[in-house]
Amino acid sequence: MPASFTIGVDFGTNSARAVVVDVADGRAVGTSVFNYPSGDQGVLLDDRDPHLARQNPADYLEGLRAAVAGALAGAEADPDFSRDRVIGLGSDTTGSTPIPVDAHARPLALDPAFRDRLAAHAWLWKDHTSAAEAEAITAAARAHAPEYLAPIGGTYSSEWWWSKIWRCLKTAPDVFDAAASWVELADYMPAALAGVSDPRDIVRCVCAAGHKAMYSERWGGLPSKAF
Repeated sequence: MPASFTIGVDFGTNSARAVVVDVADGRAVGTSVFNYPSGDQGVLLDDRDPHLARQNPADYLEGLRAAVAGALAGAEADPDFSRDRVIGLGSDTTGSTPIPVDAHARPLALDPAFRDRLAAHAWLWKDHTSAAEAEAITAAARAHAPEYLAPIGGTYSSEWWWSKIWRCLKTAPDVFDAAASWVELADYMPAALAGVSDPRDIVRCVCAAGHKAMYSERWGGLPSKAF
């Protein structure tokens, strides 16, 4: 029986890495690394704020193309490999790394009007600019909805979804208003691969939605509008 293969792509903090694997035994037959070209080792910084860390979504898309192409090229040296035997493609990413997108599920940073706005780029997991917002979310939940904090250790983080989006509203309201939605990087990459062009059609993974967006079936999904 001919061998089958799958491709895995990891979108990390500094690079995108791809691997082609034989599904029968886990043998890696091709690998490739694409170093993000933007910023400092792939991270967009601001000398005025050491807590800021953003990424250019264009690097993810170029990294996908380059890393997968490189891994496939390497795999072709294996006599058992053939591109028509690739049966799967999976990705994993950093998180929480939310991205503001337009009505066509396109990152705002890809629009020339927002290209130079750090708030329009991906808010990398280690961005801690929203510490005050995280503290306010924690305080409000402790007072009014402690069940939201129970699954996440009792404290909401400045690295997570709601605090970052609230920080954008406070510091870059024009970016906030221009965003049709926000999408975790973990959800954006599968959507981009599937050609999804409406943010309302993007499937959100329960991992990112869970502790980062306070989603739970126990209270009917996302936190209440009142909260």
